[in-house]
Formats: sequence, C-alpha cells, structure tokens
Amino acid sequence: MSSNTRDIKRRIKSVTNTRQITRAMQLVATSKMKKAQKRSQEANPYAQGALNILNHLTQHLAGSHFHPFWEQSPVNAKVGLILISADRGFCGGLNINLFNAVLPLIKDHPHDLDIVSVGKKGRDFARRMGMPISADFSGIGDHFTMNEVTPIAHIATQGFIKQEYREVYIAYTDFVNTILQRPVVRKLLPIDISIFEQIAEVASSPSPNIGEGGVRYDVRAGGTRADYIFEPSPETVFQHLIPYLIEVLVYKALLDSRASEHSARMIAMKNATDRAGEMISDLQLAYNQARQANITREIAEISAGAMATV
Repeated sequence: MSSNTRDIKRRIKSVTNTRQITRAMQLVATSKMKKAQKRSQEANPYAQGALNILNHLTQHLAGSHFHPFWEQSPVNAKVGLILISADRGFCGGLNINLFNAVLPLIKDHPHDLDIVSVGKKGRDFARRMGMPISADFSGIGDHFTMNEVTPIAHIATQGFIKQEYREVYIAYTDFVNTILQRPVVRKLLPIDISIFEQIAEVASSPSPNIGEGGVRYDVRAGGTRADYIFEPSPETVFQHLIPYLIEVLVYKALLDSRASEHSARMIAMKNATDRAGEMISDLQLAYNQARQANITREIAEISAGAMATV
C-alpha cells in the first residue's frame, strides 16, 4: 500500500471519529434543548400573569409616577447591562450575533457602562472590550432555580433605586424556534410597560373597575374572568411587584437563552456531522481512485517486466 492511500485511510478514520463525536453532541444538545424549551414555555403563564397585574396597576396609577422605578436617575449615574450568554462554544454564531447586537450600546456608553455577566462567553467578551464587570454569574448551568436568578435581578433593582444606574438593559438570545434564535437588547428600567409586554410576549389593555374594599379589576384573559383586589393599596403592591417581576423576566430570559444555546449547538453539530459524512464519501472516492491507480501501475510494471524477459 502506497503512502498516499495510507494517508487517505488515516484521514478517513480521523473524520469518522470526529463524526461520532459531533453526532453524540448533537443528540445531547437535542435532549437538553427539549427540556429547556419546555421550561421556557412553562414560565410563560407565570410572566403573563404578573404582567396582567402590572398592566392594571400602571393604568390606575398612570400620571402619578410616584415611585423611583418610573424615573430616570441622574445623568452622571452609570448604565447597567445584564449580559446573558453561553458558557460554552460549539453553538455556531449564537454568541457572536449577541455581541454584535450589544456593540451599539457599548459604543453609546463607552465610559459609563457597567456589565453583569451571566455566562463565560459574555464575561470574556466584556474583558476583551475593556468594560467593567460588577458581577459575574458564570456556570449557572441548565437546572437553575429562581433563587439563583434573584441576585442578578437584585443588583439591577437596588442599583437603580440607589441611583447607581440611570438605566438598566438586558441582552440575551430569544428562542423563536429550533431554526431561529434572535439576539435581543431591551431596557428594563426605568419602567416602560411596552418593554414588559415585548418580553412576556403579551399585550393586554383591560379597563379597571374600582370597587369597595380596595381597588378591584376585572380581567379577561383567554376568555377567563380574573378578579383582582389590591391591598393595602396599589402603590404598595406596585412597590413590591416591580422587583419581583424583573426577577421573573430575567428568569425567562435565561431560560430562552439556554434553549437558544442548545438549539444552536444542535444545528451546528448536525451540520458538522453531515459535513463529516460528505468528507468521508469524498475521501473514500479518492482512496478507491488511488488504489485503482496503484493496481493499474503494478499491472503495467508486471507486464513490462514480462515483456522485457521475452
């Protein structure tokens, strides 16, 4: 066997081993994506219910803007960014697309942007850009709970209340479907009801009905009648609801980011597996051609030797 055919066989073996690895990674990513997608879908009613309450509160309290969550802090305060990225690579252009979406915000605030990183890739990106990182929550994993998300939201809400931040943004990858994952950069604070509607993917505008014994609202969601009574007052409920709702939104953003990561990794590994199969076919064809050429050359040499002895 010539060195050419031996090299081709080595390459075939190497690509075959690589295909086995990428195939295994594809199957693992598929399983994790289904679980993450299910968790994200299960969190939707939770976020929508909190948003319905916020809708009614903001309608009842519109114009008063009694709470600091409504108002922008002084200009000399920083801008906070919760950057949710992946901990690992092998997920195509998922992280690059997210960072490209964040770049305009970095350019607009080159000296006063403060980053809370969730994910090693986002942390490394912030360091490369020379941006300050006030907190890092890398390595949360896939089986996180609300208790692990609370400190992330707490930094944003308390920093805004203390006027350390004049604005707070969140950047993550929204899970649209298995094929499409969309990078998103949205403002969390100061309060803008449209932002919460976009994140929770619902938009409702019910009319309030003030009753006795508190403020009562009738809501129709999906044909079901919901009746809310806020005690001791809408102002008190609002004050406690906003930090809680931000926790829910950060939690849902993290779920969407994880589902997007596993989906992108599944697609990337499937493409790598398919490409490895194509390479093996091409190498096998090249091997057969080289082997046939060697056989033909050997036959020609034998024939030439036989003729020379005649």
